[in-house]
Amino acid sequence: MRDTVNFQTPEWVCKEMVKLIPQGTETILEPTHGFGNLVKELAGYAVTVPDDFWKAEGRYDAVVMNPPFSPMAEGYLILYRCMEMTDTIIAVMPWLTLINSERRTKDITKWGLKSVTHLPRWAFRGARVQCCILFMVKGYNGRTDFLCI
Repeated sequence: MRDTVNFQTPEWVCKEMVKLIPQGTETILEPTHGFGNLVKELAGYAVTVPDDFWKAEGRYDAVVMNPPFSPMAEGYLILYRCMEMTDTIIAVMPWLTLINSERRTKDITKWGLKSVTHLPRWAFRGARVQCCILFMVKGYNGRTDFLCI
């Protein structure tokens, strides 16, 4: 069994993610809840937190998540499955999600990439992966905003 480091979403990053939730959103899936930092910030919404994401079903107004990056492929599988369960995704992802695979970049932008928010390297202390917040809206085909915090 491989020992992995667990990087929980810092409170200030959770608050930035919640700011992106569209008005009128009621149901939210948080598929990778860890210790629940995002869930706490989502108070006021009907949040589903499955014990086993791979058994979760249904559709949600939005998905808000910070999937595991270790192994990296698992986070990508979770992202793609969430694209089938909602029309709005707000996800902390490694920058590699966009710059390391032409196919994945095309898939995400074709699905609808509204904005990318750069997170400073110190956002996840001890992590060696540079992260960003992807704000995805299915069918969005306008200009993608690149933001810095």
